[in-house]
Amino acid sequence: MKIEVDGFEFDFQDAINAFIFDEKDKSSPTYHGLSHAMKAVDLIVELENDYLFIEVKDFHEPGKYQEGNRFNHLRDVLKYKYRDSFLYRWAEQKTDKPIRYLCLLTLDNALVSRMNKEIRLQIPSGTSVERWQRAIAKSSAVLNVERWNRNFPKWPVNLVMAGRNFVSA
Repeated sequence: MKIEVDGFEFDFQDAINAFIFDEKDKSSPTYHGLSHAMKAVDLIVELENDYLFIEVKDFHEPGKYQEGNRFNHLRDVLKYKYRDSFLYRWAEQKTDKPIRYLCLLTLDNALVSRMNKEIRLQIPSGTSVERWQRAIAKSSAVLNVERWNRNFPKWPVNLVMAGRNFVSA
């Protein structure tokens, strides 16, 4: 199942369903009427045993995100995109499978590693609190295209040059 979003083309060979979650077109069957007050991940992929929440960002000037304020802002945006998407799906009764959160960012390996550590601190995986009966997230990972394709060879991703939208500031 191929799907393109924000300049990235994914091929989810074993997906039951894959759709753009933050769909803007009201006539689309996957339009969710997302609230302007909440954030949403770009893609949701349903697999046999779990869901993937996927956020993608292609940066025009990735070096700027090494700075404290921009790095922290990006971390917070990624955190809230997951949390708000989880709430949307919970309200739709679509949290019946474990959820893996994957962030695909066009940043260098050092920055991806740093962001990966931060996101794992912000979004608890598994049942990290004794009283929890369910996990908020099964796992989370921040990757660039190289790391994505190395870690997920069943789900290759390519940058589609004509559709590239750069994130700035």
